[in-house]
Amino acid sequence: MCTIEILKGHRTYLAKKLNAYITAAYMHQQNALTLRDLQSIQSLADRPIEAAETLLNAIMEQPDAVSECFLDALKHTEQQHIYNRLVEDRYAGELGMKTRITRFLLHLLRLLL
Repeated sequence: MCTIEILKGHRTYLAKKLNAYITAAYMHQQNALTLRDLQSIQSLADRPIEAAETLLNAIMEQPDAVSECFLDALKHTEQQHIYNRLVEDRYAGELGMKTRITRFLLHLLRLLL
């Protein structure tokens, strides 16, 4: 499962739990967010949910490398609990897909035999 899909699936959770300010600052330092994006998020200092939504919108408009930087930022900004939840869902999605493919292939083999 793609990181962007997982972020979309957890958008409400992220908007409530994410510290967008330190995450955006870290991502800007890693050249994953523009200064304009960072300033836009920082300007929402009294509206943390809106700041988180603004950060998520910026991430979703970028290549996959930016969403991977977002995951890295969570690990480095004391938001490991959020990182763990997102990564667990990513791997659960991948395992689910592998399971469906395996079942399909077994079904095909049974039909052929």
